[in-house]
Amino acid sequence: MSIQKHIVVGAGLAGCLLAWRLEQAGQDVTLIGSTTMPNASQVAGGIINPVTGRWMTKSWGFDMLISHAAATYRELEQQFEVELYHPIPLVRYCQNSIDVKRVGRRMRNPRYANVLGDSIDKGDGPDSFEDTHGSFQIKQAAYVQLPLLLQTLREHFTQAGIFRDETFSHADLTRQDSQWSYHDLEADHIIFSEGVGMQANPWFNWLPLTPAKGETLILECPTLDLPRAIYHHRKWLLPYGDHTFRLGATFDSNDATSEPTTAGARTLLDAARSFIAPQHALTVKQHYAGLRPSTKDIRPFIGDHPTEPGLHIFNGLGSKGASLAPELIRQFLAHLLGGQPLDPEIDIARFVETVTNPPQTDATH
Repeated sequence: MSIQKHIVVGAGLAGCLLAWRLEQAGQDVTLIGSTTMPNASQVAGGIINPVTGRWMTKSWGFDMLISHAAATYRELEQQFEVELYHPIPLVRYCQNSIDVKRVGRRMRNPRYANVLGDSIDKGDGPDSFEDTHGSFQIKQAAYVQLPLLLQTLREHFTQAGIFRDETFSHADLTRQDSQWSYHDLEADHIIFSEGVGMQANPWFNWLPLTPAKGETLILECPTLDLPRAIYHHRKWLLPYGDHTFRLGATFDSNDATSEPTTAGARTLLDAARSFIAPQHALTVKQHYAGLRPSTKDIRPFIGDHPTEPGLHIFNGLGSKGASLAPELIRQFLAHLLGGQPLDPEIDIARFVETVTNPPQTDATH
């Protein structure tokens, strides 16, 4: 495998893991991204949940994704001597009789046998929770400590001299013959992993990104003691074991700002107080917000620019970056470095024929 020069733009989860895997593959890589800009990975709960949504459907590609995700985070833990990956039980509460029937059907479906556990009769869960219709166990759930992961990799890249903590300027990227130039750098490949920053990218802003704002809270409650698990009861609640809890998350496709809102905090607290017994006083310690890089067809944006050789995108992981990124990075690098075709479901080629005006760019500005 020949050594080529790569610039990865974006220092969130996708960009950092991409740069790490390129480094492991012996490639020349520079990571560029501002740590002061809003970053969805920095504020996300990092939850991996195989059964999601109102319809309780198995997450897309979960059986393929989970083993590589676990192996990747364990590999990072071993290399950097940090604790990142936490397998944990997940208990989801049924909200009504329709939920009870729906989960019953799922449990009879062989496809769900590896992700659904036992039903829990109403009243058999923690006394602290309202429990009118029972609950059920979800297997293979986990959470990833994304802020620690980002901090660890950014520090590693800084020490290696391959991280530039700055805002990338698209106007300063130009093509010189077969290579791309950016300030004092030359590269064969530019990989954009900018999250919602993709909307300002002149090469890829034609892709149908649909940003969705999410807000979470860190709560403190000295009287609330819960068995170790993630609890999904209207919203999800993740106990950290020290009487602090992560509560999330809102979903707002109309607010394009990345700032926490009073309305978001109220929505979360109202939901928590609707299922947590009133004797447990909840104190807000921190309030986070970020914009998820969601996509119109709920599939990632991965692949090559249709008219500009050497420009690539790895984006659109939405709220499932912790489970999606490791395996999809493996597939993308097999394509980039080994010439293997991408899965049509993730390849941005699926959009090229649907855009009104096929993307054309003046790469020399």
